[in-house]
Amino acid sequence: MRDAFDELKGHKVTVFGLSMDSVEKQKEFFSKHKLPYDLIADTDGKIAKALGVPLRMAGKFMARQAYLFKDGKLVWKDEKGATATQGEDVLKAISSSK
Repeated sequence: MRDAFDELKGHKVTVFGLSMDSVEKQKEFFSKHKLPYDLIADTDGKIAKALGVPLRMAGKFMARQAYLFKDGKLVWKDEKGATATQGEDVLKAISSSK
């Protein structure tokens, strides 16, 4: 998502990262990877549960997924998001939904 961020922004896509890490760990991750988007600390997993994201390793981590909402409705979901291609995958989904 980071590498495709400018193009996603051009399509008026807002990107958020979500993890069960603490705010402190997220700050480190944010700085280390120079992320251009905000991270949300879902330390209790409530947001993940609401989205139906599977938890891994005894509920310590959530599976990597991506969601695309338009006008408040879910229009695309990637349940096997790969960091190397996820930005491209979202851009393809945007193109196909036009």
